[in-house]
Amino acid sequence: MTDMKKIILAALAVLLMLPAEGQKRIRFACIGDSVTYGAGLSDRDNDAYPVKLQALLGDGYDVRNFGRNGATLLRKGHRPYNELPEYEAALAFAPDYVVIHL
Repeated sequence: MTDMKKIILAALAVLLMLPAEGQKRIRFACIGDSVTYGAGLSDRDNDAYPVKLQALLGDGYDVRNFGRNGATLLRKGHRPYNELPEYEAALAFAPDYVVIHL
């Protein structure tokens, strides 16, 4: 199963948990590497998977992209994600759910 199919299936499962009107929006942080960031896409602001996930989930959700080109999961790697400003921004966002693609 491709990553996009997995994301879509996860999004559909979450749709079953739609927040009731008047409740706070559920926050999704998409953290990861160039795939999350949307590198190589001609229109990453509209075509990166976090944007697509936001469209699938709708207004009851706040999906944000914390991707960074070249990020790695390894703490002793070339560009450890936990040392990047996107990591701190994702923590400050205080998400309810996190999608990780590293």
